[in-house]
Amino acid sequence: MKTKIKTSIVVLLSLVTFYSCLDVVNFDPTNRFTNEVAFSSNENVNLYLNSFYPIIAENGQFGSKSLGNNGSMSDALTEQLKYGGIVPGAGDPNLIMTVDNNVNVSANPFDAWSSGYSWIRKINEFLKGLEQNKAKFGAKANTFEAEVRFFRAYSNFLMMRAHASEADNLGIITYASLDEMSSDVKNRPRKSVSDSWDFIEADLNFCITDGYLPKSRYAGGRLTYYAAQALKARAMLYAKRYNSAKTAALAIQSSTDFGFMDDYSSIFKTSDNTEVVFGFEYKMNVLTHNFDYEFVPSGDKTGKGGTAGPTQEFVDEYDLVDGSPFSVTTNSNIRFVTEDNVNQRDPRLKATVLYNGANWKGRNIECCYYESEGRYSLDMLRFPYGNYNAPGNTVTGYYMRKLLDESNLEFVANGSYQPWNEFRYAETVLILAECYAMESNFVKVHDLLNDLRKVRFHNPSVITPTPSTVDQAINQILKERSIELAFEGQRFWDLRRTGKARQTLNGKLYNGVLWTVNGVVKTPTLVSCELGIRLYPQRFDAFPIPISEITNNTLAVQNSNW
Repeated sequence: MKTKIKTSIVVLLSLVTFYSCLDVVNFDPTNRFTNEVAFSSNENVNLYLNSFYPIIAENGQFGSKSLGNNGSMSDALTEQLKYGGIVPGAGDPNLIMTVDNNVNVSANPFDAWSSGYSWIRKINEFLKGLEQNKAKFGAKANTFEAEVRFFRAYSNFLMMRAHASEADNLGIITYASLDEMSSDVKNRPRKSVSDSWDFIEADLNFCITDGYLPKSRYAGGRLTYYAAQALKARAMLYAKRYNSAKTAALAIQSSTDFGFMDDYSSIFKTSDNTEVVFGFEYKMNVLTHNFDYEFVPSGDKTGKGGTAGPTQEFVDEYDLVDGSPFSVTTNSNIRFVTEDNVNQRDPRLKATVLYNGANWKGRNIECCYYESEGRYSLDMLRFPYGNYNAPGNTVTGYYMRKLLDESNLEFVANGSYQPWNEFRYAETVLILAECYAMESNFVKVHDLLNDLRKVRFHNPSVITPTPSTVDQAINQILKERSIELAFEGQRFWDLRRTGKARQTLNGKLYNGVLWTVNGVVKTPTLVSCELGIRLYPQRFDAFPIPISEITNNTLAVQNSNW
């Protein structure tokens, strides 16, 4: 990865330290000395602004808050992934989805409220300091304001995603300024759902004002006009404001700066490519994460990796190579993936999932049981699920491939440093398709999905059905999102926002595959990777706000059923 000048996220470690130092000395925008330092020059303001970029990192799939108040991957709450652990700290997604009352007002892994308002206080501190010093910067002040209001919109979006209750018409508490967050006015009601989305949309409309943020595909790791449009498209999709979402998505889709790449796996190796609208960058020995340490095949390093693996049901979602649907019955001979049959499926399967026999880091993955020797292979040592609290091996017979760095052989010593690409071109195309679906413009839906699939299947004649109803279109889009955005933290929230989570997840049992090897004969068997059925109670449609908010704010109302 190239070293960037000043604005690079490579420099972010020192920038966070800069902000932390201000915080240690009781940073307050009303403190004249601190303001004089922080707003003394464009360079110092940029340093200050860069301290907000960890909001993206910590809430991404490489971060500590990808669920909200928990670092587990939300895709493991669905049919996509299965964690191997069965105790808190090792198998949280399993406990969330199989143990009743594991989510409650006092212990909520989906809590985006607490950290969200912590960030918003810091953001509003910045805005107050900027207002006091605006005359120094002229038009550049608008750029600074747009950048930080993006992060406020992002934080508020995460809170709306987790906590908004349409049934109760309860959104978030909006804070437009630091003064509104003082202890004198601590009792504030939650806004309506519509008013909450209005606040977020207003922040993003400011961000996309012409000339405020750079109108370029890549700005060395800094936010751009297109990043703001991508967040607006996503947020307005959740808000069911399809015209606003469509307009934002079109701003990206119609730009010549973006387009599909031929090699799906290469998208995730850098943030500087035509499929990435905005990504958070890391650098070896400077700023790293531990994704490989957690999720690589266990054979890479004994005792490391293997936290979660894809389920057989997720693998079954991948179409045949011509684009026609895979059938468990008709295509049973190629259901369990091998090197011999993987090329008969959607090419994204090979780029996304590791399977028994797959070539990986100069070796072949071994997820099997050697019958004559009475032992499990290195990549499947602690199978089956439930035998160990934190097995550290796949319990499904598969591993993730996508998002892992195959070139990183020293991930224990060096950490991981592949980027987290928060907003992708393909997502905006899929958002656009969903907006057209809500207009019953099924030709547009087909054309957008077909454009994506033609590139992913490397086939201009790939089979892509044209839906004839809104429900058909949404189901088709959700399936394509599941495959295209796999392991990117979208699936659980997609099912939830479309009202399909309970019917899709509740009462389900998921499976994996066990390969038994006897001489040269390899026999696959469908095996359960569950100890109990999945639960998705209706109250999961709106997670509770923290009990501390109810205690400290007499006007705050809790979501019903909590």
